[in-house]
Amino acid sequence: MPEKKPLLVICHTQACQMYIGVLLNRIWYAPILAKNADEGIFIAKKSSPLSLVILDSDLPEDTFRSALTLLRTDDTVKSLPLVVITTRNDKNSREALLSQGCAAVLTKPLDVSLIFGVLARLTKQPRIHPRAPARIEVEIDDGKTRTVLPCVNISEGGLYLRTHIPLLEETVLNVKFRLPHGTEELEIIAEVTAEVVRTSPLESRLSAEPGMALRFLTISEEIKEQIRNFVQWEMAGDLEWEPEPSAL
Repeated sequence: MPEKKPLLVICHTQACQMYIGVLLNRIWYAPILAKNADEGIFIAKKSSPLSLVILDSDLPEDTFRSALTLLRTDDTVKSLPLVVITTRNDKNSREALLSQGCAAVLTKPLDVSLIFGVLARLTKQPRIHPRAPARIEVEIDDGKTRTVLPCVNISEGGLYLRTHIPLLEETVLNVKFRLPHGTEELEIIAEVTAEVVRTSPLESRLSAEPGMALRFLTISEEIKEQIRNFVQWEMAGDLEWEPEPSAL
């Protein structure tokens, strides 16, 4: 696995820091937390090179504007992409923030697929869809042999299957599986490309899982949405955005 890229996260409450920090860690980033822009810049000067800055905009208007100005002018962080998280979902607010130099504006509560895609684009990550662990059985059929293999993780772009005997690259498979949490059976009869990414046994590469990655070639939008909802639940289902007043 690649190292987690460090991100500076500026939130004025511990509840907000916990929510965003846990979520970023789960989608493979290393959040560095600060309560305000001054503290964030102070930390940034002592930290390893950062990939971007995330600023929570739930502040008094004057405080938020000052923080935005500071982050766009300080030499330590001004060259980094700035992502603003806001409860405002109107077009004018979004366009105003983008015109002030923000690289992206995300709305609370956070959509895992959306924030993953935005951060991947801004940090130049190759993966564009978030994946979640999925301990399910997957039936694959190459037209000659039907096999059931355990799934390691899944995203709307594909899945990873555990096997010590992976198929050849570019093998086209029909795939069928059921997502947990009581969802209806997902019968994905699709042409997918099976790309071998790990073939070493566990005893030779402890950090790798032997198996093969499949990229979906044909998949309905309905099934994509169900997978997206599953990943959202797995990554953020146990997190609450709005904290109790006592947690502030």
